[in-house]
Order: sequence, then structure tokens, then C-alpha cells
Amino acid sequence: MSSGDLSGGMKCLKYLLFLFNLIFWIAGVGLIGVGIWVLVDTGTYNVLKLAEVNTLMLYLGGYVLIGAGMVTMIVGFLGCFGAVKENTCLLGTFFICLLLLLCLEIGIGIYSAVQRDQFYGVIEKAMDGLSKTNYGDRDQASRSVIDFVQKNLECCGMNSTTNWDPKPASCACTKTVSYCSASGNSTTTNWSRPCDVQVRMFLMDSAVIIIGVACGIGAILVLGMILSCCIIRSKGGSSDVV
Repeated sequence: MSSGDLSGGMKCLKYLLFLFNLIFWIAGVGLIGVGIWVLVDTGTYNVLKLAEVNTLMLYLGGYVLIGAGMVTMIVGFLGCFGAVKENTCLLGTFFICLLLLLCLEIGIGIYSAVQRDQFYGVIEKAMDGLSKTNYGDRDQASRSVIDFVQKNLECCGMNSTTNWDPKPASCACTKTVSYCSASGNSTTTNWSRPCDVQVRMFLMDSAVIIIGVACGIGAILVLGMILSCCIIRSKGGSSDVV
């Protein structure tokens, strides 16, 4: 058998590579979906706006995810085409693209991990600052954002439930849970937990979604690199013409 022919096992790898590149292409669609979610998710936007954090970074992150998704789709198509044609040049280019994407993903992950505590520190500092101005002394736009956060995160006050006097309607409990308590002699029950911890947990939950998508794509990157290397080696480095 010549070096340019694939054995039965290698043909199976070829079809596996095609399959995983199809999954990789779908992962690109997923990245675009996450990017769009970041851009349109009002919860994250309002939380950052409430904490007076520049929302430009939010939009930038969303567009970066969309751009990465488009690149991923292109690379996935390149891998599929290279696998079908058994073209070592295309597969080599595909391998290099995967390696660059993997390095970029690792770099972004390391940077995010290093900056995580600093980011949460900025959020907590901003929440402490917001607690110094009473709810009733704020403009309507600011009160609307506070109401949104308090209703959706089921909390009252920024760093303490005693921040607001009197408490706004958004502090009132909408269901019976353990973190509800009566306010003075009133029969009205209010959320008995401040928003700073809930905001941090909300942002961490959002980060988990993005990390999960990134880990899945990273695993596909590594597997695609392994499969492409196996096929290239089985072809003996021959260069086919598409």
C-alpha cells in the first residue's frame, strides 16, 4: 500500500475528523449564540450598570465571542473539507488554526482567572458606594435599575437590607422563602438579604455558562488536532491537490 493511501483504521479516523469538525462548526454557532446572549441579556447589563461598571466591556466581549464563533465556523469548514479530500496541506493549515485558537483560548482563560478577584472587587466597591445614597433620593432611571436587580435577584439594599428607608416596593417578597422577613410592625415581608452577594453569584453563574462552552470547544480543539495529525502521518506527508 502506498504512503498516500489510507488504511481502514485511518479511513475511520478520517470520518471521525469529519464528524468532529462538524461538531466544531456547530460549536462556532454556539459561540455566536453566547455572544448574542451577552449582548441582549438585560440582567447582566443592568447589574453592571447598577454597579457603575463600564458596559463597553460587556459589548466588546459579546462581539469578540461572535467573531470567534465565525472564525470557528470557517476553521470547522476547512477541517471538514480537508478530511473529505484527504489533503495534507489543508489538514496542516487546519492543525495550525486549531493550535492558535487553543493558545488564544488558554490565554484568555488565564487572564480572566487573574483579573477575576479584581473585577469582583470593583463590583463590591461600587455596591458599597451605591448604598450611601438613599433609594428615594435617586432619579427614576437609577431607581428602575435597582428595582430590576432587587426583583430578579430577590434581594433588598446594596450591602445591607437597612440601606433604604423606607424600603421600595421592589424589596417586597413575591414568594414564601426562608430569606423573607417582616418589616417592623408591618405585615409586608421583604427580602432579608442584600444584593451585593447576589450580584456576585449572578455574575459567577453567567461566567460558568461561558466557561462551560469554552471547555467544550477546547476539548474539540485538542481532539481535532490529534485526528488531523494521525491522518497527516498516515499520508506520509504527501501533498495532494484538491
